[in-house]
Amino acid sequence: FRGDAKEYFKIWIVNIALTLLTLGIYSAWAKVRSNRYLYRSTYLHNANFEYNAEPKRILYGRIIVVLFYGLFLFFSDFLGMFSVAATIFLLFLLLMPWLMRQAISFKLKNTSYRNIPFRFSAKRRYFYILTLFTVMVIVAYIIVAVIVPQLAPLIALVLFLFALPLLYRSYKRLIINNAWYGNAPFAFSATRREMIGLFFRIALWNIFISLLLALTALLITKAATVIGVTDSFDIRSFTKKDYGSIVLTLFGTVVYLFNLGLYKGAIDALLSNFTRNHTTLNSAKFKGTLHPLKLAWISASNAILLLFSLGLLYPWTRVRYLKYKMENSFFACSNYDDFISSGFEKSNPLGEEALDFFDIDIGF
Repeated sequence: FRGDAKEYFKIWIVNIALTLLTLGIYSAWAKVRSNRYLYRSTYLHNANFEYNAEPKRILYGRIIVVLFYGLFLFFSDFLGMFSVAATIFLLFLLLMPWLMRQAISFKLKNTSYRNIPFRFSAKRRYFYILTLFTVMVIVAYIIVAVIVPQLAPLIALVLFLFALPLLYRSYKRLIINNAWYGNAPFAFSATRREMIGLFFRIALWNIFISLLLALTALLITKAATVIGVTDSFDIRSFTKKDYGSIVLTLFGTVVYLFNLGLYKGAIDALLSNFTRNHTTLNSAKFKGTLHPLKLAWISASNAILLLFSLGLLYPWTRVRYLKYKMENSFFACSNYDDFISSGFEKSNPLGEEALDFFDIDIGF
């Protein structure tokens, strides 16, 4: 990854300024400018990737999504017609599998390497089938938790260690096995046992982070008791207790963000390595060598830097994170000339814009 934080900062700050000045209209162009820089800064075998999406097509999809969300707010908050708002929300949930499929397809079809585009061939019905199974698992858990609440923690643990890995494996197979680079297919080969083993490791990280957060909460509570801090204070007459309350609140926020960053980085490393190490392209293997503790530290320190810089260090933190991830990802291909282009295909950006707008990560 050859991206430079200073160059990316210039793009990022201009994007923010123009997006604010145009009341969000420029956001589509901002997204394309940002992605184009990051893609063309990523090299494989001395050739870089390209992002080929058209800003206007992204803007059209974004406008539709904003209008959709606006209708929901209009009927729920202004008119109080909750039945209509609920219908709009239900319609969105019904469209969610299609939106996910469109988002993945749009990203792949607008990405190219050595002038050859990627593409996606999964049928929409498979996304609906996977969503149906996921909903059935959630509903089954809710029913059991209501009938026998004492078993809820145990059932949740069983679902996390056994049901969720199988659903996640199905999701990865659906995406990767239907992705193509030109006319070359990707393939995902992880077994059920390997996927369950991965989620056992994730469970250990969950326990570790939970213990850290619990220990932090205990220390803050003890410190608050010793200092005698109060829940409220008058800004016109600060006391030592008030300053202590502010310091403890800031300390708690820093520790919480640090632990959240640790968790994000470690889980990202585990999932990324696992996906790479079980994926092939036309029989050529990928490999991930991310160290969970190293990426956890990068993610956690990034979170603290963003907090104290009020977000101004975002370009530097993003370049730092991507650089480590890309430079620990490998592809064992003997002949890049074997790949044949299938041509660029048009796709619908609505799905991707909907997921971005509602802050939903599809995890691809």
